[in-house]
Amino acid sequence: MGTKVLFLTLHAAREIMEGFDTIIVGAGSAGCVLANRLSADPAHRVLLIEDGGDNQHPFISMAGGFVKIMGRPQYFRSFPVAEEAGRRKEMHSYGRGLGGSSAINGTWYLRGEPEDYDGWAAQGLVGWGWDDIARCFRTIENYRAPGADPARGSDGEVQITPSTYASPIFDALVEAFASQGMPFASDVTAPGCHVGRSQYTVSRGGQRVSAYDAFVKPIRNRKNLAIIHPAIVKRVAIRHGRAIGVVCDREGSETTFTAACEVIVAAGVYGSPALLQRSGIGDGGLLQALGIAVVRESGAVGRNLCDHHKLGVSFDLANHPGTNREFVGWRLYRNALRYFLTRSGPLARVGLPITGMIASSGQAWPDFQVAAAPFAMRTINEMAASPGSPITAKPGLTFSGYHLRPRSRGSVAITTADFRTAPRVAGQIWSDPYDRDKALELFRLFRRLAAAPALAGYIGAERMPGADVIDDDALCEMVHKMVEYGLHGTGTCTMGVDPATSVVDARCRVHGIAALRVVDGSILPTPVSGNTNGPIMAVAQRASELILADRHR
Repeated sequence: MGTKVLFLTLHAAREIMEGFDTIIVGAGSAGCVLANRLSADPAHRVLLIEDGGDNQHPFISMAGGFVKIMGRPQYFRSFPVAEEAGRRKEMHSYGRGLGGSSAINGTWYLRGEPEDYDGWAAQGLVGWGWDDIARCFRTIENYRAPGADPARGSDGEVQITPSTYASPIFDALVEAFASQGMPFASDVTAPGCHVGRSQYTVSRGGQRVSAYDAFVKPIRNRKNLAIIHPAIVKRVAIRHGRAIGVVCDREGSETTFTAACEVIVAAGVYGSPALLQRSGIGDGGLLQALGIAVVRESGAVGRNLCDHHKLGVSFDLANHPGTNREFVGWRLYRNALRYFLTRSGPLARVGLPITGMIASSGQAWPDFQVAAAPFAMRTINEMAASPGSPITAKPGLTFSGYHLRPRSRGSVAITTADFRTAPRVAGQIWSDPYDRDKALELFRLFRRLAAAPALAGYIGAERMPGADVIDDDALCEMVHKMVEYGLHGTGTCTMGVDPATSVVDARCRVHGIAALRVVDGSILPTPVSGNTNGPIMAVAQRASELILADRHR
C-alpha cells in the first residue's frame, strides 16, 4: 500500500472523508510542521491538503536549480498586484506543492531578533515572547557548524549549513562590512549587529531541505496521516459558527472532508485571507458585493499586509573573475555534473555568501539585512530593452538587502467568489514616507560599503542608477523602481487580542468561529527582522504546542 494510502486518489478520499480529527489546508512551511506534530498521537487522524504537486523535481533538491524552474505554474502560485505610479507591472509568486515556498526559495536562513517576538508579547500575545520562540527554534534546528551560538538547536529536523565560499574578495567584504558597524560573528543568526557567513536550509549532504523534506517525508507512512494533492480547498465548511470541514475541488469534482476537532488554514499570506473570505469571513461589504453570505464580519481579514522591501545595486568587478561564469556555458555543465556526483560546488548552495545585520538611524536593533557576492544580474533597464537570461556575462559585485520593518501596509482581497481566480494584492509600497527615506538610507549604505578601502581594488562603475545620480529627487525616482517586495509577506490574518483589528487570537483561533485556526506567515502581527522561512516554521512549532495543550485539556 505505502504511498498509495497517503497520496490519495479522489475515490479513496471519498471512502474516508468522514474519518479525520484535524484538517490542515496547505503543505508549506507551517503546514508541514503542523502535520508532523499533530499526527504524533496515533489516535489522532490528520489530513493534509495541498493544491500543488509533489515537488520531487531534481532542480528542487539542487538548491541552485530553482532558477531553472522559476515561474513555472506547477511550482509557483502567481498573484496579480495593483499597479502603482512610477513602478512596472508586477506579479508576485509564492511556492506551490509539497513544501510550499521552502521548496523553491533561495534557502536563506535567519531567525529574526529577540525584540521582534518580545514586541508581540508586549501587545498582549501571551506565550509569543522570545523565550518561547527561541525554544521553538532550538526544537526544529539541526545546526552543527563550528562557532554556533549556544542558543542554537542541533538535533531538530531542519538541517542548516553555512556558506562555504572562500576567496580574497570574501575577506575584503568582511572588512568593508566591519567598517560600517558590522563586526564578524561566527554565527550570523545570533542577536545583534554583525556580519557572518550566510546560512542556508541545505543539508550537510548538499541538498535543499524543504519543510516537507524535514517534517513530513520521514513520517509520511504514519497510518493516521493522509496527504491529498493536488486538491484545491474552495472554502471552509462552517455550521452554526463552527468549522466542520472543507469543500475541495479536484479536477472539477467537488468533495467535502469533515473534521471532528478543527480545521487549520495554512495557505500562506495571500491564500489564507482569500480562503477565509471565500468562506464568508471578512469585510461584509466586500463579501456581499461578491454574492458571498457573511458568516463572520471581520474587516481585518486581508488587511495589515507587510513585506520586506528588497533593494540591490551592482558594480563592475575588477581583478576577480566573479561567479557569473559558473552558471553559463561549459562551466554550468561541469558544475551540474559535480553536483550530481558529489553534492558539492556552486549549485549546492546559492545566494549571497555573506550576510550583515545593522540598525539604521534611530533604530535600537537591526532593521537592515545586507549581503554581498561577486555576482551580478542584468539591470531592470537591460532586461526591459532585451529580454532573455537574467545573468550578465560581465563580472560584477552586488550588494543586496532588505528594509525589514517597513511601516507601509497593503491588503489582499478576492475579486470573485470563484476559487480559481487569484486574489488581488495591493502592496501600497511607500504609502508611508518613512519607507522611502529608509530605502534611500539603505541605498547609501551600499554605496559606502562599495567605497570601503578594503574593496578599492575590486570595485568599478555603479551599474544602476550610476554614480552620477546623487540628487535626492532623482535618486528617489530610480530607487522606487528598483525596490522589490512580494517575497516575505506577513500580517493578512494578523494575531491580536482585539477582534476588531485582528483575525486570530494568541492561540491562533479565528475570532468568532469555533474550531478554526490560521497558522502561517499571515498571522505575524509585525514583520520579523530576517528571512521568513525559519520564523514561520518556529511559529508553527509554537502553534502546535498550543494546539496540543488545548487538545489535552
